Amino acid sequence: MKHIFVSVLAAFMLSVSLSAQDYAQIVTYESSDAVSATFTSVGVAKKSKDVEDNAVLSLFYTLFYDGVDGVNGGRPLITADNPEYVNTFLASRYPFFVKSVEEAAKPEKNVNKVFQGSYTITIVYGNLIKDLERNKVHKSREPEMDYSDVEFEQGMVLPTIMVVPYKRDGETYSSVLANDFDRRIAVSKVQDGFESRNVTTVDVDAKLAAVKRNAQFGANDASSNDKQLLINSGADVYVVVDLKKDVTNEGARVSLIMKAYETASGNVLASKDAITRRYAKASTDELCSYAIQDNIPAFLDDICKNFSKQASTGKRVALQFAFDRSSSMSMNDRVGPGNLPLSNQIHQWVRKNAHNGKFHLQGIVDTSMIFDYVVIPPRAEDGMVMDAVQYGFVIEAWLNDTLGVPCSSRFDGNTIYITIY
Repeated sequence: MKHIFVSVLAAFMLSVSLSAQDYAQIVTYESSDAVSATFTSVGVAKKSKDVEDNAVLSLFYTLFYDGVDGVNGGRPLITADNPEYVNTFLASRYPFFVKSVEEAAKPEKNVNKVFQGSYTITIVYGNLIKDLERNKVHKSREPEMDYSDVEFEQGMVLPTIMVVPYKRDGETYSSVLANDFDRRIAVSKVQDGFESRNVTTVDVDAKLAAVKRNAQFGANDASSNDKQLLINSGADVYVVVDLKKDVTNEGARVSLIMKAYETASGNVLASKDAITRRYAKASTDELCSYAIQDNIPAFLDDICKNFSKQASTGKRVALQFAFDRSSSMSMNDRVGPGNLPLSNQIHQWVRKNAHNGKFHLQGIVDTSMIFDYVVIPPRAEDGMVMDAVQYGFVIEAWLNDTLGVPCSSRFDGNTIYITIY
């Protein structure tokens, strides 16, 4: 027989006071809709008339402390226990959340000589969650970002990405991350979004620490440090993230502005504005998660498509030649075939070995020669993918073997450093 709870009075008519061990805690999830959820729950009691009430109480107790498969990921609803709230709820407030109870198995005495029966119980689950949240005993988990169903197009290259905060005039990456909590959270959440799609990311905090430790980057020149951070990060792409927060009496919303650049060239690969709807009590990290979950897939796809196009036509690297302090040579010394100045030899080699002749020479002085970028071929002579390290080894071999100029190479991200002795 179907029984409808319509009055709080029923809560005060319980003749027994239950402790945890009195709850059967045998609960099965049956179904749910946008408002309600239905369960089967077992009740036990010394008196047959109390079994139904105990089945209802057992349902709530199980949901609160054990969890039921099928709702809330099988996890307990109580995330921050408050015994006073729970005791009051089970003693007097639970009828507000019960929609109906229907007997599924008539109460009969079990082997322990107590009455046991089961009931199909429908509760107003949405209102229950709101009540738990309002009383700060339940915190909903952040939405899980699952991108496993998204497949990349054939031939797309998955780049390594570093996420950095947007800098306003007078700011540095270090100052923003140290002083602006919201932008720091935005950087972290966007990085999490990329990692959720199995993208290798470079942590900006770790790279900043490395830059500060390296004296060659000019510890007193913050803007230079930021430039070197990008160049030497090892990331193929860097994503700049800005966050705008809009708070009114009706709640808060955020807008994430994301722009992706190819590290070697500075070319824009993709841009995206991600805006949430307004939430009454959401924190900044929750709002960022909401903005990211629907926008990162398309944003990353754009990055990969455009990066793949550029990768297929050659990757850009920076190339710097300098002399060891002990070296007696300069860029004006004549060497190798044709007895040309070393600077001419290097320029001609780069001109012939840059992919499609694409490079830019920043400048030459007696002690150094710097190329802003050189587009290296997609493939080496052996058919394997060409990268900065392999290209540097080729240059080193050419200088040593063809020109007779002793040298060594080292690499930092997409920058090749050639030291001549």
